[in-house]
Amino acid sequence: MLFVADSMLGKLARYLRIMGYDTIYQKSYSDQRLSELAAEGRVLLTRSTVRATEYPHVIFIDKDLVKDQLTVLGSNLRLSRDQQKWFTRCSICNSPLSRVDREGAQAHVPDYVFFRYPERIQFCPVCERYYWPGTHRERMLARLKDWGF
Repeated sequence: MLFVADSMLGKLARYLRIMGYDTIYQKSYSDQRLSELAAEGRVLLTRSTVRATEYPHVIFIDKDLVKDQLTVLGSNLRLSRDQQKWFTRCSICNSPLSRVDREGAQAHVPDYVFFRYPERIQFCPVCERYYWPGTHRERMLARLKDWGF
């Protein structure tokens, strides 16, 4: 399932990426760009009543909180609860994350992270960010669990 989130749904886009969904998000779109993304088969997620009527595959999100937005999305689509897919995409740029070799990671992460999670460090090849399981991830997991995922 591929998504494009409009400019009013940045936090939702981030959580969809965390859940492993390919979700494009930017602060603004031209009508032409949205049409191109819709032609790729992406489902448009929008808070705009105007946009909700202009595109073929669209879900109108009328809620403010991410947990409620995910509920709206879940009532329209079957969102996977497969945690194996979670944390496989960059939450910033949407690129798939890749495993990084020990030597490559050591120079770019804190020492305690390197020694605690040497096999679980991931890398975004596009924005060059490193990811590892830590307290931030634990908080996101707890939040998703509280939301029913």
